[in-house]
Amino acid sequence: MPFEPFLCYKSLLVTATWGFAKGLAPGEVRSRPFLWLVTAALTGGIVMSLELAAFRLYAPYFGYSIYVWGTMISVVMAALALGYALGGWLADRSRSGTILYVVIVSSGIYQLAALFVERPILRWLWQSGEFFGTTIASLIIFVPTMTALAVTAPFVIRLLARAEHIGITAGKVYALSTAGSIVGILLTAFYLVPRLGTRMTLQILCASTLLVGAFGLVKRTAAAAAIFLAAIGALLLPKLTYSPAVLWTTESAYNWVAVMHHDDLRWLVLNHPAYSQTTRKVGAIWAGSYSDDFALGPTLVPAHRMLALGLGAGGAITSTLAVAPQLHVDAVEIDPKVADVAARYFGLPVGGGNLSVHIADARPWLASSSQTFDLVQVDIYQGGPYIPFYLITREFFEEVTSHINRGGLLMMNVYDTSRSHELLLATASTLRLVFPSVFVISRSDGNHVVLAFPGQVSLSDIRQRLSRADGDAALRAIAAHAADDVRELIPPAGTTIFTDDRAPVEEITRRMLHSAS
Repeated sequence: MPFEPFLCYKSLLVTATWGFAKGLAPGEVRSRPFLWLVTAALTGGIVMSLELAAFRLYAPYFGYSIYVWGTMISVVMAALALGYALGGWLADRSRSGTILYVVIVSSGIYQLAALFVERPILRWLWQSGEFFGTTIASLIIFVPTMTALAVTAPFVIRLLARAEHIGITAGKVYALSTAGSIVGILLTAFYLVPRLGTRMTLQILCASTLLVGAFGLVKRTAAAAAIFLAAIGALLLPKLTYSPAVLWTTESAYNWVAVMHHDDLRWLVLNHPAYSQTTRKVGAIWAGSYSDDFALGPTLVPAHRMLALGLGAGGAITSTLAVAPQLHVDAVEIDPKVADVAARYFGLPVGGGNLSVHIADARPWLASSSQTFDLVQVDIYQGGPYIPFYLITREFFEEVTSHINRGGLLMMNVYDTSRSHELLLATASTLRLVFPSVFVISRSDGNHVVLAFPGQVSLSDIRQRLSRADGDAALRAIAAHAADDVRELIPPAGTTIFTDDRAPVEEITRRMLHSAS
């Protein structure tokens, strides 16, 4: 048709004229939309990756509780809200997308600076508590950079809306940003943090942010080159150094894992350095801690098969096998790197003899297993003093009873330093719905080893069994202390009962920690 070239030319002219009128260069109308959309996707992924990395970064300083997670998410959401508002304001006042990429580069530069100061800041805030410490740390380390990255979505929508319908544009940008977030979450959770660690993950995210900004400013050759060099520098930062007490450290999908060593003591730390998961004297059988009380299990009940839910460094298993070497032990540990540590640094014979280690979450493993045991040990913490809520509920204990032989015993460690012993009593209240006889052996450090029998057992029965402890002098001393200290746990009416539907374990633990401070 003779009018088609004219109409096409007219359409381009109108588009270009409209772009100039709105402050957008005609070249950008044609060549930049793909870059803008990719920018939205990449910044969405970087934001979510930073959020996941922040949670792991905080664990050694504030713990791994839901309070840390909830506080951090709230602060991040506030940063994103501020960034969205700022992005809309900037987009309406900008003649091109240049300012967007300047803001993104600024985010990358801030991330680079934060890599040098984040550890001193976190050490400074270490004793500030889960809420205050997490809030201040997030405001300093992550809010500025996340606010800057959040500018992207409204800015890109404004840029693209000058050439497309606003509804389609907004849907496209948010869809791509969300898709980028999904990729960022999966990449960070399944590869970056477990394989490379939190520090390198933050370095990669910093370099990625700088590169996104550099591509947006590629026409400004000198600036782009400088930004590329900064991105390379972010990847080449030196590795973290630790105190001489840190013998070895790594990160897994579940924990920050550290082996500490001083004089003849070695201990395992998961996530929170203020709490030791296992402490042992090098080359010694007995740890001098609550884990030794678990070795009383074969004295309290005849045992041929034992299940340990939560391996840690294997302190309780080592002591128990020293007392009953004929015992066959199945240990369930969710983190393969923790099992590796137990073998490499604490001498646990993983995978050999009469010890079998299963890498799995305790409760799903129980549900899929048909085995029964004479003795069950439960010592599971998710870093610091917090017990995973689903491993202390009525439903969990009902699952455990289906795996305990008649005349068997459940032994469980509960850490409670409060005067009211709210957590200990709530645990006992829940146990007594399933186990008719519940007792406790307490230590002055706040650890309480709870004894739960599926049958009727009296306090005098337990003391008699402990008096017959047969072993070395250390075991007899442990048994004598336990006989003097053991008492029946009968919680008062109205004590909290933990269920899968409602288990305020972290709330009670938080009150306990505050009462002790």
